[in-house]
Amino acid sequence: MRGQHRGSARDPISTALQTVWITGHLVVLGLLNALTDHQLTGNPLPRIAASSPDTEPPPPSI
Repeated sequence: MRGQHRGSARDPISTALQTVWITGHLVVLGLLNALTDHQLTGNPLPRIAASSPDTEPPPPSI
């Protein structure tokens, strides 16, 4: 053994971990941007039809 170490160019695990790390940061920044944009524009969330009916339900039939 000559004591030589592999260079960073020959280390695929380090490259893969660095790619995952950077991708995770970009995803988080994108989500924060979307949340911030939603808060600043003031668009309300759409109402769910089942939670607020427009009319009263029909009386039960016997």
